[in-house]
Amino acid sequence: MFSSIMGKKQSKHKNNVMYSSVPNSAISDKTDLDVKRYTTVHQDAVNSVVTVGDDCFLSGSADKSLVLYKWQEGRMMQRWTGHHKSVTRVAYSPELEAYFSGSRDKHVNMWKRGTTTGGICEKVATSFVGHTLVVTGLAVGDNKVCSGSRDNSVRLWDIETGNCLANVAILRNLVTQIKWVPGQTAVAQTSEDKCLRIWDTRVLQEATTFPKKQYIQTSCDTSKDGNYVLTSSNGVGGQGCEATLWDLRSTKVVCEYRGHQQTVGGCAFLPRVSSSNEYIATCGNDSTIRIWNKNTQDCVSMMTIPGSGQLTSIAAGNDGSLCVTSLNGKLFVLTVLEDSHGQCKMQHNVQY
Repeated sequence: MFSSIMGKKQSKHKNNVMYSSVPNSAISDKTDLDVKRYTTVHQDAVNSVVTVGDDCFLSGSADKSLVLYKWQEGRMMQRWTGHHKSVTRVAYSPELEAYFSGSRDKHVNMWKRGTTTGGICEKVATSFVGHTLVVTGLAVGDNKVCSGSRDNSVRLWDIETGNCLANVAILRNLVTQIKWVPGQTAVAQTSEDKCLRIWDTRVLQEATTFPKKQYIQTSCDTSKDGNYVLTSSNGVGGQGCEATLWDLRSTKVVCEYRGHQQTVGGCAFLPRVSSSNEYIATCGNDSTIRIWNKNTQDCVSMMTIPGSGQLTSIAAGNDGSLCVTSLNGKLFVLTVLEDSHGQCKMQHNVQY
């Protein structure tokens, strides 16, 4: 169990977990009593999460820290502190074994593991300074960092020197998220101007701007084959509140996934859990997590966690795990699997 320095103790109030699915056969039989509960790792809203390897997640919080932990063991590997304001985005580079964070203090920081496992590290390896407003997008690839901000700009940084290689500002391009496109010298970027943009990182030039949606695009993810981008939107009362699948080759909308009743805060492609079906996952301000059949658009499983508050981001692990973050400072780890009848379901395993 996490020690007291890793966050405030778990509240005595126990949230009941309700499981509902489409269809009914996808309902999980895992009860609330089966959920392992560890000491909370963050003391404020958790804004961002990414996977690290097969069994670790990296999260960033309004408590100004980012934390790396093994979810199955309930063990914190490292906490980094040093930002002066909320951590808004996190990223990880397996090639560099480096961890990155963007913040409301306008800085992007690179971190390395400290010498003490599970301890607190305050030493910043490199700081990338230049944005004039909060950093809201962050991606790492090709020995470069790409960041975006509410200052309407996207910047490209040299990791070794910390120098800004390029800076492009577009009016009303209030960046919400950036993701590297696997196998390409390109990043996908969503914005409050309702657009999805693809940037060529060789020259930091807009390569493609997709047709504008009706609602703000809040987050994005890229498929492992580099052919698709998934975005999510804000909304209320079921208006907007969708995820959208885009084809990078045809530059067209493939399909939309509708069912959330409030803003969809996060979206993710899932690793294959079967040879026949591909799935995506979304989470929203309505406290629900949904699994969708990527090709049929059907919502095949849904989970509601009462008391979780607004769900802010989601990350998928190669082991079938999902980590979902919330504004109330909690993190929820679930497993996505198919039963013997080929029905997809979720199991709530761990809560921090």
